[in-house]
Amino acid sequence: MEVRRLGPEDAEAFVKVRLEGLQTDPDAFGATYEEDAARPMAEWKERLSQGPQGDSGYFGAFVAGELVGIIGYFRHRGIKARHKAAVVSMYVREAHRGTGIAQALMHEELAYLKARGDISQVQLAVVTSNPGAVRFYEKMGFAPYGYEKQALKVGERYVDETLMYVLLHE
Repeated sequence: MEVRRLGPEDAEAFVKVRLEGLQTDPDAFGATYEEDAARPMAEWKERLSQGPQGDSGYFGAFVAGELVGIIGYFRHRGIKARHKAAVVSMYVREAHRGTGIAQALMHEELAYLKARGDISQVQLAVVTSNPGAVRFYEKMGFAPYGYEKQALKVGERYVDETLMYVLLHE
């Protein structure tokens, strides 16, 4: 297994995995399959471009050259909130779950954010209807700090989220 930052050259493989995640686990993401499937490839390549400050990006896990898991992050923009980043878009293909790929992705992303030296807190939101994901994040060192009722609306149904954080520098 190889875990590395993704770049524009990975856009097609990234979109394939992301769209699969949106179809497989639609409650887990703020975006919808229809929204993301309609985005042009140029937009995905731009998202995967490492900007001048690296304030957002994605990591991918590869097995035998195939992208099988993704995780993203973005840094908060405001001057008073730039010490925080958020984990987004985590997904591991079903055939590769339980193999350590999710842990490897999270470790790589947290190590990258910590090594920057200017990010001290990482946050995420996880749907409460997925207790396995909540347990995974707890095992990775995240602690809950809040609960958002009706955080997402999927069709006519609402989904609640647990808000979690981990401190990188204490």
